[in-house]
Amino acid sequence: MEPITSNWKTGDIVTLQRAEKTLKTTDNSFFKEFVNSHYVCVREASKGERGILVKVLGKAPDSSLEIIEDRPFAKDGVDQMFDNVTYYSYPFAKAIEIEEVLSIIRHNPELLNVFESISMHIDTEATFWVRETTRNMLFMKQLQFFDASQSLTCVAKENKAHYRLSIVYYYNSELVW
Repeated sequence: MEPITSNWKTGDIVTLQRAEKTLKTTDNSFFKEFVNSHYVCVREASKGERGILVKVLGKAPDSSLEIIEDRPFAKDGVDQMFDNVTYYSYPFAKAIEIEEVLSIIRHNPELLNVFESISMHIDTEATFWVRETTRNMLFMKQLQFFDASQSLTCVAKENKAHYRLSIVYYYNSELVW
């Protein structure tokens, strides 16, 4: 959790300072989730309710993802050092979080214009990768996506591309992701 200096309003374009969380460490590799850059405020914080910031990362096929510590992971960034490498991924949102965000955007069409203005296209009836994974009969973890047109979470079976969203909550001078 990082301290924040502003109480953003719905429709604001927010630039977050880089923050990281380590997911996994091996002998010479680190896997971290991070947030940074431009997000759109889709709900401002109020008494008892966290504010929501959203970043649309575009579409990605499942072949570009892997599972690290039971979470989907996309290599959005890499730092190659002499004796180790660090991979970075924006955090994936839970299905229930995506459903809430899409509902907010559907009820406020001006938000679509804000996303478009910073080249973040979003289709509120599309499919979205989710943080939750499931196991197949061989106990292997499988990726899942949320189908917004049916409000349904499905197992990824084909190499189809789905949107990625990074969602950050803020309240009382803290960021939670």
